[in-house]
Amino acid sequence: MCEQQYFFDYVLGYKQPSNKKADKGTIVHKALEILAFIKYTEQQDKKTFIDDIIGEVNINNYNLDNIIKQVYDFYSSNFTHHEWKPIDFKDCYKWTYKAINYANGMFDPRNRNILYPEQRFDITIDKPWAKYDYGDLKGELAIKGTIDLITRPSEDTLEIIDWKTGRRLDWATGQEKTQEKLEKDPQLMIYFYAAKKLYPEIKNCIVTIFFINDGGPFSVSFHNNDLLATEDLLREKFNRIKQCKLPRLSKSWKCTKLCMYGKKTFEDTHIPVITEYRDNQICNVGESMTMCEQVKHDIQLKGMKEVVDEYTVPGYNVGHYKAPGSTE
Repeated sequence: MCEQQYFFDYVLGYKQPSNKKADKGTIVHKALEILAFIKYTEQQDKKTFIDDIIGEVNINNYNLDNIIKQVYDFYSSNFTHHEWKPIDFKDCYKWTYKAINYANGMFDPRNRNILYPEQRFDITIDKPWAKYDYGDLKGELAIKGTIDLITRPSEDTLEIIDWKTGRRLDWATGQEKTQEKLEKDPQLMIYFYAAKKLYPEIKNCIVTIFFINDGGPFSVSFHNNDLLATEDLLREKFNRIKQCKLPRLSKSWKCTKLCMYGKKTFEDTHIPVITEYRDNQICNVGESMTMCEQVKHDIQLKGMKEVVDEYTVPGYNVGHYKAPGSTE
């Protein structure tokens, strides 16, 4: 969407505050994850499991309403930059039940044969084009992520289920995600690619993205020839990132309304704030530069490497992966 925002997030390691709608989605995801682990634990012939938020869960003695409340209380107490209201809990409660009651429980994890819930992956792309060498930083491209749920409807078929509580939109373009567009959706293609690497014995793969509040489930069937198409997609994106010498700014109304880097300065960070001294810039002469403008200024003045060395958040590693639901 914006190369400069990507640079801040994934190269320098800055963190924008989450929005409430996304955090409500996280709450629903977590409740559904616990239901999936209840079924998975049953399949393993065990009676209990330990969840990282609500603690021990007895699969024969639990209350879903209580689970939703415990998850909501945890996240609302950690995400204190929001003003949480009773309607927010009602939404999380309603959306969770909406998901599990759809089509007589078709997507209730407890009615599925669970292969694994919250499947994490970290897969190195072993191809010549995936190598990189920046002197003291070299290696191969790896893709990292977490799949909400992997089920096994039959012996030779797996189905990936990804829950969405937001609108069925491509946020980069504002256009609706149709069935045709979902068949070429990068996230779904990468999930398929990861699943085939994790479970190579599986012949068939279905990826279902469930828009709980905007259209329900949409399923895409992927095949082995889609592996090459996914690698082509990754190669194109990877080469674009490698060739970037000056991150492009996607200037729009979003910069000053939605993006932290276009709204705030480096005040209260380890970086000294620069006062704008040039005419005809985004910031007026005599004003403190925004984070976005200051980094752009210093890349032009000092170069990419020096900016990365100077501006990276202390302790941040470029290979860091933040799992969904994390409060860090």
